[in-house]
Amino acid sequence: MTDENPIVSEAARQMSICNACRYCEGYCAVWNAIEFKPVLDSGYIKHLANLCHDCRDCYYACPYNEPDHEFKLNIPKAMGEVRMETYTSYVRPKFLKFVIEKPALATILASSAAIAVAMLYASLVFGAGKFSTLPMTTVIPASTYKPITMLVYVYTIGIWSWEGISYWSEINGGTHFSGSGLAKGAYDAIFHTNFRGGGTGCKVPEERNRYFRMSAHSLVMFGFIDALVSISFYPDIFGLAGLAYLLGSLAVSTGTAALIYLHMKERVGSRSQKQSSMDYPFTILLFLAGITGVLVPISTGTAWFNWNFLMHDALIAVVFLLAPYSKFVHPVLRIISLIKYNSDSLKQTI
Repeated sequence: MTDENPIVSEAARQMSICNACRYCEGYCAVWNAIEFKPVLDSGYIKHLANLCHDCRDCYYACPYNEPDHEFKLNIPKAMGEVRMETYTSYVRPKFLKFVIEKPALATILASSAAIAVAMLYASLVFGAGKFSTLPMTTVIPASTYKPITMLVYVYTIGIWSWEGISYWSEINGGTHFSGSGLAKGAYDAIFHTNFRGGGTGCKVPEERNRYFRMSAHSLVMFGFIDALVSISFYPDIFGLAGLAYLLGSLAVSTGTAALIYLHMKERVGSRSQKQSSMDYPFTILLFLAGITGVLVPISTGTAWFNWNFLMHDALIAVVFLLAPYSKFVHPVLRIISLIKYNSDSLKQTI
C-alpha cells in the first residue's frame, strides 16, 4: 500500500508482515480482521488501529521487533501513532484540532477558565461570604441546572456523531451495519473483550500478564456512567442518589489513579508517545473530577460544600466540552470499529 501519510504507510508495512506471519493469531480482533482484506488501504489501517486496544501482548510475542530485527516491528506503537492521526483527522469542526495537538495546554486553560468563571459567579452574584451559607438550589436552581446540562450533553453527542460519521465514511469499505454486528460490537465494548489480549490480560505494568489495566478501564467507564445517571436526579443528590454518585465518583477516581500509575510504569518503547501525551492530561482531569465528586456527599452540611460542588461541576463541564477533542474520542471510534469488525465477521461465516 502507498499512502501520502508516512505514519499510515509505516503501519501498513508492519501489518502486511504480520499478515504473512500470523504468529499472533487469536490474540485479539485485529489479527482476525487483517485476514478479511488482502490489501490494507488507508481506511482499513485506521480501522485496525482503532480496533487495537493496546494490550501489547503482540509486542512481547513478536520475534521481529525493533531494534533487533531488520523488520523493525512495533505494532502497539504503530497503531497508537495511527490512532492519533485519526483523532486529528476526524476532529469536527477542524479548526479545533489544536486541542488534540496541545492537550496539556488545552486542558489546563479550559479547567482554569471554568473554575475561575464558577468562582467569580459565586462571589459576584451572591458574595463570597454569603455563598457558602445558601442552599445549593438557590445557587443553581434545578430549572437552570437541567437545561444547561442537557445542552452540554447534546453538544458532546452531536460532535461525537459528526466525528463518528466522518470516520465511518472512510473505513466502512462497503460494510453495512448489521443488527448482530451492532449488538456484538456493543457487547465487546461494554465487557472489554479485547482488553484480555491473548487471553491472559495486558502486559502492563512491568511486562507481566494481568487484568489490572482492564479493571482500571472498567472502573472509569462504569463509574462515569453511574455518576452520569445519578446526578440526573439533581437536586436530590442525597439518599440513594447521593450514595450512587459517591460510588460512581469513587470508581472514576480510583480507575484514573490506576491508569496514571500504569502510564508511569509502562515501557516507553512499546507505546506511542503522542498517545501518552494526550492521555495524561485528560486522565488527570477525570481524576480531579472524580475526587471532587467523592467530596460532594462527604462535604454535605459543611461550609465548603457549595464551593466544592461548584468546582466539581466546572470540571465536569470541561470533561464534556473537551470530550470530542481528547481521550474521550477513542470510545466513539473504537465502538464503530468493533461494529465493523463484527459485521465483517458475520459476512465471512455466511
